[in-house]
Amino acid sequence: MTDSTPPAPSDPEDPPRPPLSKRGWLVVLASVAAVLALLAGGGYLLNRALTDDVSEVAGSAEPADDSIGVEAGNGTDLDGDSGGDGTDYTGPSVPVTPSAVLPTCTPVPPAIDSTGRPHGYEAQNAVDGDVSTAWRCTGTSGQTLAVSFPCSIHLATVGIDPGHDKTDPDGSDRFTQNRKVTKVKWTFDDGSTVEQRLEPRRGIQTMPVDQTARTATLTVLETVDGQPVTNRAGQQSAPFNDVTSISEIRFAAREGDGGDACVR
Repeated sequence: MTDSTPPAPSDPEDPPRPPLSKRGWLVVLASVAAVLALLAGGGYLLNRALTDDVSEVAGSAEPADDSIGVEAGNGTDLDGDSGGDGTDYTGPSVPVTPSAVLPTCTPVPPAIDSTGRPHGYEAQNAVDGDVSTAWRCTGTSGQTLAVSFPCSIHLATVGIDPGHDKTDPDGSDRFTQNRKVTKVKWTFDDGSTVEQRLEPRRGIQTMPVDQTARTATLTVLETVDGQPVTNRAGQQSAPFNDVTSISEIRFAAREGDGGDACVR
């Protein structure tokens, strides 16, 4: 018996799509352009966010310290201030004369000036108030002179006349003839130090300090040579370059409550 059931109809293939019209292509291109614009905008925002983060981190870093690599030496501040509030004192001050003076160097015997008078070079000459006298030691550096005060004082300035500030009656210039001190170190009883640079010229050269102390020790660090001198008669004398002289050291202190320099 023959099966007369007709076969089930197969699914017809999808009919071919007609090509896009001109308007369809415009829609596709517009969509692609919109996607590209979104991608570009997102990339810009991401880059902006990353840049801002980097800038913020860089801005929060501390600036480099320009003082790194500069040697102050012995704990001394580069501005010459050994402590205090960092400002120069401008209030009233009083001169202070040390009550004792102690050198630690080889003493120099007295010398004869052009008039035939002998002159000694004891340490006391550095604090006698007379620049024509001088403390003198052998050598060109390393000499020390320690002074003490009758009480603790708040120093405002230290000063030095850095050579033998004297001219003999015959015109012999002893300042030119002797070595001149160009750098010293001051050490105070609490161990703090401060360096003072000096010009090789006559006169007291002062430097502000801010230091409470009862003792102060001067150490000669650097000197320069003396030169030959000629007196009024045309006679020349050789320089004294194997010794170092200081005519005067002076101190001023902040005025205390009692009208003197003592810290109470």
